[in-house]
Parts: sequence; structure tokens; C-alpha cells
Amino acid sequence: MKYLKLVLLLVAIQCGAQNVTLKWAEKIKTKQAVAILGGKNGNYFTRHIDKDKKLVCRSYDKDLNFKDEKIVNFNLDNKRQQYQGAYFLKDKIVHFIRENVRKEDKDYLYAGITDLNLKTSEKTYVLDEADDDALIFGQRSISPDSTKVVVYHEIKGKKKEPNTLNFKVYNTDFTKVILQKSEQLPIKAKNFLTEEIKVDNLGNVYVLAKIYKEKDEKEKDLSKYYYKLIVFNKESQHKEFDFDYPNKDIESIGILPGENNTFICTGFLKVLDKSFFGSGKKALISDELFATIIDCKTGALKSSKKYELEGLYPEKPKKTQDYVPYEVRNIFFKKDGGAVVVAEQYKLVVVTTSNKYGSSTSYNYYYCDIACIQINSKSEVQSVSKMPKYQLNAANPSIITTYVNGTTFIVYEDLEKNANAENDKETKRSTNKMFSSSSKNALFLVAVAPSGEMKKEVIYSYKDSKIRPNIFGSKVINKNEILLNANDQIGLLKITK
Repeated sequence: MKYLKLVLLLVAIQCGAQNVTLKWAEKIKTKQAVAILGGKNGNYFTRHIDKDKKLVCRSYDKDLNFKDEKIVNFNLDNKRQQYQGAYFLKDKIVHFIRENVRKEDKDYLYAGITDLNLKTSEKTYVLDEADDDALIFGQRSISPDSTKVVVYHEIKGKKKEPNTLNFKVYNTDFTKVILQKSEQLPIKAKNFLTEEIKVDNLGNVYVLAKIYKEKDEKEKDLSKYYYKLIVFNKESQHKEFDFDYPNKDIESIGILPGENNTFICTGFLKVLDKSFFGSGKKALISDELFATIIDCKTGALKSSKKYELEGLYPEKPKKTQDYVPYEVRNIFFKKDGGAVVVAEQYKLVVVTTSNKYGSSTSYNYYYCDIACIQINSKSEVQSVSKMPKYQLNAANPSIITTYVNGTTFIVYEDLEKNANAENDKETKRSTNKMFSSSSKNALFLVAVAPSGEMKKEVIYSYKDSKIRPNIFGSKVINKNEILLNANDQIGLLKITK
């Protein structure tokens, strides 16, 4: 394995970056918060709720010129409905709406359809229903090739009985149920959390659960919890994969079905905190990666490996910002069956102080360095790259990522003076405090080549503009395009590589 240091390009102020264009739409003042809906075929859409609590969608053309604004109504009770999001499928937008019917003590999940001109179809599909005490009701996932959608909910078991998972896999016209099951989860522990459910191109369903061990299950030198991956297919017997590592805690984990019918489960490990007083700051260092690849067609384990990663932390960590664990932010599949893992350092530190006048609590959010790990089809780590970043209680933290023709692109906001920072020591802190100013910031783009070489550029400077895109509110609508949300206006970041 080779640790690759970052390589900097010349700073390209005002979106002079190579292979990237950024265009902003006209500002439209809106009292309510505007959210990105998505885009398709050169059409882009936003949504918001008006003063009458009705769903309003706006459309823009390929040049981000405003086209239309319409109320989208599916004849449901506005007071009892919750908008759950949308998928863009073929030439239509599928909207997901959850409705609670109090008289029946039930929840319903509907699919309502509009075309790209925001014309509403007369037919609304009932995708799922359950008593209103069902767990994780209304959630869904779509396959990598966008041909299958799974909807699901969980029913809490009585007394010592396991929870029951109910799911349906639909085709994307919602005219056919490809797979439907109601099965007790193979989890005996009382305390567990279903974290993710995915569907692959074949219609297989994957359930990832974090399980806290019962008293009689705990063993020396093993974590208090572990992760279980359960695979359901058309066969009667499901398959299980457990993730539990000696002397390690799993800090973060991610799962993804790939376009090439392989499924990856990967994440970061940290030192097991097993002493009475804890292992201190060392337990916050997550410098090991595990990667497991499963064959979607057979459900067989193709490979499973664990690696120590060099270069993610200073040789001698000293400062608080040095002790921040990594979280998996995204996973991208390569054409050769390998994968790219994008991770970001994140932690929340809660401090409560007390005195004779009372107590106060402070919350410190750390979003720090970015890591990009290249993995081949045998679960072997080929390279590890790191980009320094130090966001502490920043107004616009974290990252948004996409993958285009073998190159990983990472977008984030930072101090513009960090454009030439090559290491942690040179990187200045980005924060949101009394004397800080957003005009000192800029939007950055990091490009990570298949070799692991990193290049960083400024693609949008805040010096001469009041437009402030929000990372959490922005959305990747296809691999080449990211819609940026700046409250009353949107921007299109297009990667032309």
C-alpha cells in the first residue's frame, strides 16, 4: 500500500477550475425553506411548502432559467401527510408521501407521479401500510440501475420475540411486486438498531443492524456491540454476515450494492475502549479499514480483509483536532469490481459545566480531514489519500461527493486562505464565531485520481458575492451534476471531465 500526499493545482478563483462550470439561477424570494428535488434530462426542480401547507415545485431549464411553479396535489389530507422525497425515473418524478389516518391508527405510504412538466397523474399508488406504531415506516431504497425500489417497515416483537421486517420490492412502474417478505429478524438481543436497508439490481434485500450484546454474550477483548448483515432473496433461507473484531470497536460502517452485481461492506475500526476509565484519546483514532465483498448472484463471500492505514493521523497526535475518528461518507464502485471509500473526520464533544448559579452545556462539532481509499476487487487497499481540513462549529460543514470516469470529486467550503495548505499544520480553522466572516470562505473542489493523487482548487470565491451554497442542502443529481442550494436560489455545478 502506498500513502499518497496531496498535490495542489494553481488556485482558480471565480470558478476558473478545469473541467468544472458553475452557474447560478435567478434569486426567488421564498418565505419557507426551499429544498432540492432533483433533475432529469436538463430539467432541474426544487420544492417547498407554501403558507397553506401545500407542496409547491419549481422547474428550471438546462441554463437554470426559471420555467414554472406549480402546486402538486395528490388529494391527501395536508394536515396528516409528510413528504418523504422523490425519485426521477425515466420521464417521470415519483413522489413519496406518508399519511397518518387517525381513525384507523394506521400509516400509509403513497407514490404520486408527475411528469417533467409537473403535471400530476390521476393515479396514486399505495406502496405500504402498517399500524402507526411500526418502526422505520415509510423509508425506501433504490437499486443502482434504478429498476427496483424497496419499501419497508419493522414491527416490534412481543416480549422476547424478535422484531419482524416487512418489505416489498417493486419495479419502477409500481405495477409489480418482485419480492415480498415478512420475516422475523435473526436478532435475539433486546437492544439493536436497523441502520440501513438496500436493494441490488437482482432484487435481493440487505439489512444492516447494529446489535448491542446481552450480558451473557459479552467476551473479553471484544466490543460491546457488533454489526450483522442479513441478505434476503427469493430463496426461503436468508444469509447472515457478522462483523466483530478482536480488540476493536467499529467506528463507522457503510454498505453499497454495485452495478456489477457485487456488494461491499466497509468501515473504520478503532482501539477497543476496555479499561474502567477508558482508553482516552487513543480510542478516538480510527486508522484501520475493513472491507468485505459479497457476490449478489450467489450470496457467497468473495473476500474479506482488514488493513492498517498509514498517513491518516500525525505520527504523534497532540491537539484535540488530531483525535477525531473517520466516518464513511460515500462508497463508489469501480468498473473492475473494486471500490472507492470517501471518509471524513467527525466527532461531537459535549461539555457540561456546573456552578452555584446553575449549569450550562456546550456542543462542539468537529468536521476535519478528508480521506479517500482506493480498494481493488480483492478487498486490497491500493492507496490512501488525505486532504487536510479543520472545521470547528463551522456554519457550513462537511462534504458532498461524486464519482466520474474513475475520478472522485469532493466539494466543501473552507477558508480561502487554505487553498495552498498542504498539511494539518498549515491549515487554518474554519469556524462560525463572533468575529468570523463568510466572505473569507470559498467553495473548494478536490479531484482524486485512480492512482490516489489529489488536486485541490477554489471553484467559487465568496469575496465578491453574497451567494452562500449550503452543503447539507445540496444534492448530487447525477454523477456529472451537483445542484447547490443557496436558500432563495440554486446553482448547477457541472463536471465536464
